[in-house]
Amino acid sequence: MSRFQKLQHQTRDVIHRGFDRHIRLAVTGLSGAGKTALITGLLEQLLYANETQQLPYFKVKQQQRLNGCRLHTGSNWQVSRFDYEGAIDCLTTDVPRWPQSTRDVSEIRVEIKYKPHRGLAGRVLDTRRLTLDLIDYPGEWLLDLPLLQLSYDEWSQQQQSLLKAELRHKLAESWLTKVETAATAASEDKAEQQIRELASGYRTFLRQCREQKLLLLQPGRMVLPGELEGAPALEFFPWPLSQPVPDAWAKRLREKYRYYQQHIVTPFYQKYFKHFNRQVVLVDVLQALQNGEHHFAELQLAINELMKSFSYGNNSLLKRLMSPVIDKVALVATKADSIAPQDHQKLTELLRVMTQKQRQELQFDQIPHQVFSVAGIATSQIKKLSNGTTVLDGINENREFVRVGAPEVPDAIPTAADWQQGYIYPQFYPGFTAQNSPLPHIRLDQLLEYVLGDKLK
Repeated sequence: MSRFQKLQHQTRDVIHRGFDRHIRLAVTGLSGAGKTALITGLLEQLLYANETQQLPYFKVKQQQRLNGCRLHTGSNWQVSRFDYEGAIDCLTTDVPRWPQSTRDVSEIRVEIKYKPHRGLAGRVLDTRRLTLDLIDYPGEWLLDLPLLQLSYDEWSQQQQSLLKAELRHKLAESWLTKVETAATAASEDKAEQQIRELASGYRTFLRQCREQKLLLLQPGRMVLPGELEGAPALEFFPWPLSQPVPDAWAKRLREKYRYYQQHIVTPFYQKYFKHFNRQVVLVDVLQALQNGEHHFAELQLAINELMKSFSYGNNSLLKRLMSPVIDKVALVATKADSIAPQDHQKLTELLRVMTQKQRQELQFDQIPHQVFSVAGIATSQIKKLSNGTTVLDGINENREFVRVGAPEVPDAIPTAADWQQGYIYPQFYPGFTAQNSPLPHIRLDQLLEYVLGDKLK
């Protein structure tokens, strides 16, 4: 992109923000929460909105005011375009499969053309346009944002608390032994090598945690380094022991942590997250239930830490132009196609309970927010047998048709007895063809109306 073209794009975006015709939507979620599927589903429903009856709650469509939508490359030409077409190909190929998990940042822009029906615009304009920017990114990197608010010592204390949990402590035993042994031999002349070796061991520990489906893994770049593979920027670790950090290591560890904050996390936040004005927070509640009590508690903690990392408030004209903040939030329980429709409300209520603290903060700051249960791409079909049993029909990982009884969802945080009994939810795979477009979903029309509806009047 030439300097002149870049200036043109920036000027146009500023004008659209000033007239409230530009939304940057933060689709926020941990790895595996379903960001790519949800973004693909949102794009699919927008592009095919006038070709389907699947959007009864999307008012601009139901009022026949939607002219259409089209995709554009994002405003930042240095960032890969979100591969919507590739995702649809994966879902509808001869052997359908889920798109590959996100490995890097990508962006896409949607232009929505509609007829306004309120205010001066409704009287003098035949059509109006709303620009929507969507960004996909690895959930592992998102977990680095809370580090911006913590010093090295505060972060170490937080990690020490996490290591007290039985599963984490068991996974960390070998690494903790190496830290204790190396600490007794800490020296200035060998500090770099000693820290490098222990950082490598810590990275191995984090990857073992991911294999056990633990969530709050920091720094996220140690789990998914991207272009930082092998870089000295990743050669640090939180201090895990009760005794003080050896003097020979203390300065270096704090310096490397600050470098990571300032040169890795801060640019990532400023480039991709600072200018969002709407947010969708995706939470895989069902997977956390299935993984057990510790995972469930860790998911709650991770959501709490993440939402501290964003700026919420009301967007006046000046804020929209200079420093936009998030002025509306949707909290979304994903993969609702893994349970029966009669349990969707339970799933929603469970997410409400899990996010009570965050919702209270939003309510205090008068930030509109709502809780949903959705499926960006719905892969199951609901059937009711003659005996009244609800079943889910779908495709399993072996590409075989399966029918399973619809599992139940607790309507409150599980008790100790509930955790002992455990929860199992089916994982279905896509079985679509190109003729199925627009692909089925659950409640994306309600989510679209909540996030965009007030801008399409």
